[in-house]
Amino acid sequence: MSPTAPAVQVEKASPFPYLTHGHTGALEQLRRAFEEARPVAILVGERTSSASYLLDCFVDTIDSDVTVARLTAPCPDADAGMRGVVQAVGLDPKDVSLADLENAFTVFLSEQSRSGRRTVICFEETQDEAWWVFETVRRLIELQAKGECGLMVILSGRPGLNELLVNPSFDVIRALAGPRIVLGPFTLLETREYVSREVEAAEVGDIDEVFEFDAVTLIHELCSGVLDRIDALCCKCIDLADKEGGGPVSADLVKKADKLLGPSRKAARSSKKAEPKRANGARFPSGKLIARMNGVVVQEQALNSGRILIGRDKRCDIPVTSSIVSRRHAVVVNTLAGLGLVDLGSKNGTFVDGRRIKRHLLQNGDLIAVGDCTITYFAGDDRKG
Repeated sequence: MSPTAPAVQVEKASPFPYLTHGHTGALEQLRRAFEEARPVAILVGERTSSASYLLDCFVDTIDSDVTVARLTAPCPDADAGMRGVVQAVGLDPKDVSLADLENAFTVFLSEQSRSGRRTVICFEETQDEAWWVFETVRRLIELQAKGECGLMVILSGRPGLNELLVNPSFDVIRALAGPRIVLGPFTLLETREYVSREVEAAEVGDIDEVFEFDAVTLIHELCSGVLDRIDALCCKCIDLADKEGGGPVSADLVKKADKLLGPSRKAARSSKKAEPKRANGARFPSGKLIARMNGVVVQEQALNSGRILIGRDKRCDIPVTSSIVSRRHAVVVNTLAGLGLVDLGSKNGTFVDGRRIKRHLLQNGDLIAVGDCTITYFAGDDRKG
């Protein structure tokens, strides 16, 4: 088989042109696995496009002399799969047997190793692959572990991949892969960040002009934080708002857009009307926020909802009338780690006990400063102001 130009498959036209905090952490894990010459890495994402975009970003960060082969769809059998691998690394598979294909690829890896070059093979949508993939991967990574041939295999797929890897035959794959890299659904804050970037990309204004705050919260809830669904619903909302004469996207318009997209876009949701809970079932913490202007108490806000919005807009839960406060300045939200305060990209910043913050887990007695307004957080029943 004669070498041809390497066919590196990198999807550039991704609908997700930025990384969230969760993506950044996963990308760093992939980079570390590559730098440590780990023979295999396992990437599990809630949806296909999220993991695929992360692989795009990973490929962009490695040296150009690294040969990359990406199989983006399941192959019907081992023969077709190995042909795909061999062709992707720049060899002409022609009409040869599976054994010849594997031997040719082994020779290719040896030549790469002698030249000090590395090879990365990405199997995507692996949860739908046949048994041959895992057997082939097991042989390849054993070869890498013994011979240092410069090979890294990335198994990428949706959560069903976890079930396939439970088989004892793949103990070596799990052992050499190290910690599994998991891309979970977006948090509410990541959904808001994503919608903000989509609005910027569409050049229709900023997020506060295009979406009402509760509309973004509803998008997150309807989509269960799943990136593909958020993307589709966000685009549909912008399109509908334009057709209906502009104006900010309301929660009602989000519901209309969701209905037009059909039941496949809907997330399962409870019909119970209980007091607000976090996504993992925990109740919103008890306590309150006491806001002061010039030392005078102007508002006491109970923590009785999924988020408390602070800003100059009169519709905020804690409105602050000040020219140095942004319309949507900061938000208090319930997270898996606890009650969080997040600055929403304000011009003049959000401060806790004199320190400017982007994100902060609130502790009892914390003093928040938003422009001329100070807000004290009292946890539980400790509410003396």
